[in-house]
This record gives sequence, structure tokens and C-alpha cells, in this order.
Amino acid sequence: MQLLRWQLLSAAAAVALSTFGPSASFAQTRDTQVPAAGGGGAGTIRDIPNVKLPGTTIPGATAPTPDGPGRPGTDGPNADGPVSGGPSSDGQRPDGGGSTAGLPDAVTILNILWGLPRPQFDGPSATSDYGPPDRGPAPKGGTPPAVAPSRPLPVLTATAGTPFVPKPLSRPPTAPPVITGAVLPEVREREVIVTLGPGSNAATATELARDYGLRGDTLYTSALLGTRVVRLTIPDARSIADVLQQISGDARIEVVQPNYVFTASGAAAAPLPVPQYAIDKLRLGEAHKLARGKRVKVAVIDTGVDTAHPAFSGALHDTFNALSASKDSPEAHGTSIAGIVGARAGFAGVAPDAQVLSARAFTSAASGPAQSHTLAVLKSLDWAVSRGARVVNMSFAGPEDPLLGRAIAAAVKQGVVVVAAAGNGGPDAKPAYPAAFADVIAVSATDSGDKLYDKANRGAYIAIAAPGVDIVAPAPKGAYDISSGTSLAAAHVSGIAALMLEKEPKLNAADVRKRLAGAASNPGNASADLVGAGIVDAAKALQAK
Repeated sequence: MQLLRWQLLSAAAAVALSTFGPSASFAQTRDTQVPAAGGGGAGTIRDIPNVKLPGTTIPGATAPTPDGPGRPGTDGPNADGPVSGGPSSDGQRPDGGGSTAGLPDAVTILNILWGLPRPQFDGPSATSDYGPPDRGPAPKGGTPPAVAPSRPLPVLTATAGTPFVPKPLSRPPTAPPVITGAVLPEVREREVIVTLGPGSNAATATELARDYGLRGDTLYTSALLGTRVVRLTIPDARSIADVLQQISGDARIEVVQPNYVFTASGAAAAPLPVPQYAIDKLRLGEAHKLARGKRVKVAVIDTGVDTAHPAFSGALHDTFNALSASKDSPEAHGTSIAGIVGARAGFAGVAPDAQVLSARAFTSAASGPAQSHTLAVLKSLDWAVSRGARVVNMSFAGPEDPLLGRAIAAAVKQGVVVVAAAGNGGPDAKPAYPAAFADVIAVSATDSGDKLYDKANRGAYIAIAAPGVDIVAPAPKGAYDISSGTSLAAAHVSGIAALMLEKEPKLNAADVRKRLAGAASNPGNASADLVGAGIVDAAKALQAK
């Protein structure tokens, strides 16, 4: 490979030198304006021929783009690499420049260099925002072979003004219907996600993208789902609903949905000091005489955590950045949630001897709460289960997400307890997910007087309540803040689940839910759609049978 690169660079230099002069230019590689798919605006592609070199044939490649692999702002390498999408140019040059015969021009060679294989993804240190979980268990049927990453190709239309015509692979009448996610306001624009059926490979994803005029820039294998997951972007004027409708009958896919957006469920922090009343409400003093969460791994899927905070002295067992294209910087929400679960020094975590796994799937914009999306959450859950998490805390809320629901169900079957915030939408809000999934323990929030948090969601999906109003918790830069929300209540219950699993490791999610409910109290006789079975009692839950 090094010899090939030297040959290519030498040829590029020779051609470049031969073209310098009063009229020298790189006109042999021309920019061609082409109509965008769906009749949208014109786009620019690089028209480059196939090149024959000694001992190898390198296919034509598009010109490198600012966000291409190996450059700042890229999604970068992933498990199977970016997926090529859309038909490429045929390499013919009407202007007579850069013929496919003979020595290629310098720009052509440089573009070919960009197209050469790159190292495979090998864990969370890679720079992909959408790469795979790091070394998770093999999916059903074995791990599909990895292929070298390649840059996405442009999507073109055959005739100006003519919409792209999909080329579906018809689904057999006996095949189960494709699961299609609803188009809701909480989605990332111009993105859809599909899972591929059995026997698929990277070429399947490439063909799918081309057949539907989409750009495929993500392909990774989910161990929990046992399938390949592909993120596709829409390069033309079609809506997400249009693309879902077009692709939902294709034989190559099992699930198709938008890339949903999730929001961290927490209120703004307030100044200290405020007493840490949750310790007494949960009866943690008595509970810690029975268990402290030793040897139990609790994953927190949230924003980045301040790993240098004194409260986490030895508590953070491992970290993962599902948004690795952006810097992993500590934020308040994730730091607070992780601290409530397992802080060890200077602050009383619910399970101080637990091993906290921090998965960064959320980040805050310039204003507003931290947000994430389906792929980042799915990657984080895959990673958490592969790292041996027995409890997964999901202190966020969003729309019903079919892929996430399937992944959670798979995790629960493997003995994982999933705890989620009920949501902070108020009395009239719709059920919030993932809390509303049947396999999840949905937690609402109460205050120091056992009254329901006024912004908490209501509904039959709520399993239990815990302190979540005016809660003291660690904050970035070694500080402590006070905040409110069902996120904080969920963190308390995740910590209690860790205590229960230390005492009885063979408990499953259903066992934990049953014992939490049986040990709960309801001093105000609130209805079940407000607090579920009642307010959790850690000491009593550890003694329940």
C-alpha cells in the first residue's frame, strides 16, 4: 500500500509540474452542475475516470469534501464504514480532458488517494458520531464481515426536473410487514433509519441507498438488535414521510423510521444550600447496612460527566462517547444523574459502591436542554450491555421509537433493569418514551412533603415515584447544584435497583419492579396515574421477597 501511494503521488507531481505555465490549470477535472434528486436545486459533482495502475484497479471516486473521512467535522470511520449512496458519474469527458487512457491528472490521483481503504473502527476512541458500540456481543448468526470505509457518492437524477424514481425490491407476500415509525415533530430533519434483514451486508446498504436516491453515511451492527443499522439522509425535496412510504415495502429491511430526538428531563439548577432530604425519604441509612451496590454496574446514558469531580472518587468505571465527532465535555445533567446514582466522597450517592458506566449520548446546544437522537442512544445502550451493565438509567424523554423499544426489550431479556424518567411535560402531556415502554420502570417525582412534582407527566405507564424536587447533586467543576425533575427521581430508583441486585444478583427486571412496588408507600393516597404504586422505600425494597 505504501508503494502504491508513492506511485500515485509521484504521478500526481509529474502531471502537476507538466501543467504549470502561463495557461496552466486543472481544467481536466471539471465541476459539472447536475439536477438534484426529486427535482430540487442543482448540485456539483466531480467527474473523474476509472484509473488502471500496475497490479490494481481503482474505481472512480468523487472529489473530497470538507466533511469527508479523515478531516475535521467528519463522521469518520465506523464498523462497516460509510455507505455509498446514489449512482456515480460514468467518467466520460465530453470536453476531451482527462481521458481514461494514459496517465491521470493530479487532481484525479489525489481524489483516488482519498478513496483508498482506511483503518477499521476499533472502539470509542474513533471519531465517528455514529460509529458502533465498542466490541459488543456478536449478533445473531455471527458478526458480519467488516468492509473498508468509503466516502458517500452523490445522488443524481437522469434528467433535469425529473424526480428520482425508486427501484424497490418487492417484499414477498408471506413476509411480515415492515415496522414503520411515525413521523412526529421530534425528529432530526432529512434523516431516516433502517435495519437490514438477515443475510445482509455492506453491499445491501449501498444498493438500498442507490435504489431510493438516498445518501447512506452510517452502517453499524447492533448487538442487541442482531442486525445492521443504517442511517440514510435525504438529499432532495422529498419529505421524511415520502421516503418512509417509498421504502416501507422493500424486502431488504425490517424497520424504517425517522431519527427521533430525545430531551434530557431536568429543570434549571438553583443556588445552594438546601438539605439533602432524599437520604431520609429513601431510608438509605438502613438500606446501606444491607447493600451498597458493590460489583453492580449502572450505566447512565446522558450528557458528559465531570469525571474529575471529587464526588466520583473511584466510582466511574468506564466512559463512552456516542457523539465522538464532538468534544466530550462535562455537563450538568449527566454529572448530577451519575452523582445521585453512585457518588462516593463528600456526597451520598444511592449506591456508593456501584460501578458507574457513563455513556455520553446527549449534548446541549447554545440554549435549551440537552438533546440526543435514536442512533446515539442505541449505540450507548449497546455499549452499556456489552460492558456488563445490570441497570441502565435513561433520564430523558421523547416520542415512541420502535428501534429503541426493540433494543430495550432485548436488553431486559438479558437481565438488564432499565429505569427511565416519566417526563416533565405536565398533566396533559402524552406518555413519554422510553419510560412508557412496557419493559421499563417509569419513575415520577415527588417533593420533601411527598407531593407530586407539578411538571411531571401523568399516566398508567408510571410504575413508581421517588424524590425529584429540589435535589442536591454534583455539578461540573467540582460544584454542587440543586434542581428538579423526573430525571433525578429516576436516578434514585436506578441506585436502589443496584442495591437490590448486589443483595440478590439473580433478580430480573420484573422481580425488581415487583419488589419496588410492593415496598412503596402512598401517604397521600395519590392515584396510580400520578405516582404508580407509590413512593419508593429503599430499605423495605431490600427486605422484600
